[in-house]
Amino acid sequence: MANSNFKKASIRLTFDNGFDALGKPRKKVKAYHNVSDLASATGIFESARVLTEFGNKPLMDLEKQSSLSIYA
Repeated sequence: MANSNFKKASIRLTFDNGFDALGKPRKKVKAYHNVSDLASATGIFESARVLTEFGNKPLMDLEKQSSLSIYA
């Protein structure tokens, strides 16, 4: 049977950064590291909402990325 250990997690916020000269949407990505394994989706969303208030660009996407070690 395989087991796993939590290694690390981060959240990535993708912001709308307007359009380029050709009319294609531009994105700005900001990552925050040291996210707890136990962080709930609601807690992450509320944290991202507060962080978004510090800037003036609208939030397009929010992701939690986590890494696990899997062993036998």
